[in-house]
Amino acid sequence: MASNIAVVVLLVCTFMALQAMAADAYYDNNGGGGGDDSVTMQMFEEWMAKFGKTYKCHGEKEHRFAVFRDNVRFIRSYRPEATYDSAVRINQFADLTNGEFVATYTGVKQPPPATHPHPHPEEAPRPVDPIWMPCCIDWRFKGAVTGVKDQGACGSSWAFAAVAAMEGLMKIRTGQLTPLSEQELVDCVDGGGDSDGCGGGHTDAAFQLVVDKGGITAESEYRYEGYKGRCRVDDMLFNHAARVGGYRAVPPADERQLATAVARQPVTAYVDASGPAFQFYGSGVFPGPRGTAAPKPNHAVTLVGYCQDGASGKKYWIAKNSWGKTWGQQGYILLEKDVASPHGTCGLAVSPFYPTV
Repeated sequence: MASNIAVVVLLVCTFMALQAMAADAYYDNNGGGGGDDSVTMQMFEEWMAKFGKTYKCHGEKEHRFAVFRDNVRFIRSYRPEATYDSAVRINQFADLTNGEFVATYTGVKQPPPATHPHPHPEEAPRPVDPIWMPCCIDWRFKGAVTGVKDQGACGSSWAFAAVAAMEGLMKIRTGQLTPLSEQELVDCVDGGGDSDGCGGGHTDAAFQLVVDKGGITAESEYRYEGYKGRCRVDDMLFNHAARVGGYRAVPPADERQLATAVARQPVTAYVDASGPAFQFYGSGVFPGPRGTAAPKPNHAVTLVGYCQDGASGKKYWIAKNSWGKTWGQQGYILLEKDVASPHGTCGLAVSPFYPTV
């Protein structure tokens, strides 16, 4: 058995080495050789040390270096559109192709279309009661947002987004901010439905589970592991740090309604996190891809505020992500607000949800 594993590892490493050699040849033939390689290799070694990266064999390291080099070339060549100040930078995902990144670190299954009948009456979109809306709001400064968390190599963004929304609601309603358990949602959600632990899911399914079971456990009592484990039924049923009475959907394709909801509390949103500009987002107002094609949301974030940039005049949403603090602006991304597309930047207005008491 051990010899078979060794053979498989050898074959994989050889294949990766051949891929790296092919990438080197392409790179050299297209004007990418010379001094840049040594600089990039030095960056790669420093990057590996910074993020604690190791590889099984030299072939895998060569392959990952080739990917890293391509990503560095993208980052160096990136130029935001005129009047935008968004920037990209090297982060913990720099040795992944964009396809690998999306497949591993997102975690939302395609939401049903707006015309699809909703399985729960409370999920049906309804107008948010109008209130006076401030020009800017940031729930972080009101103490309603916990620290940025990290979902790891698990497609559980749906659970992190839902938990952040519930944490915010509980702070607003009770005055207490308690970190809640994403792992409980990953372990205990019904795998036979649209949500399946690390295999992706929906924020409304997370809210529904908490409603059905009477509450959700504190993170300190049910810590995140980054994989789908056995549901701890006693905690799920009896050890509750927070409760919600239901949830509602914001009417789709309506950023004004979405702003009304966010002015009340943090709200979950699905976004299309595809593309290297999102993968390596570092700072500034992110405009998202241009074009008329409808976005295909594959990731969940929590909108914790909105405001306007004083220098550029661009309005933006403040979105809390779940890729740790080394991504974006300390774990956040500013998504352009009030855009021409009814879907919103990266599709954020397609299917927002918020929990209710």
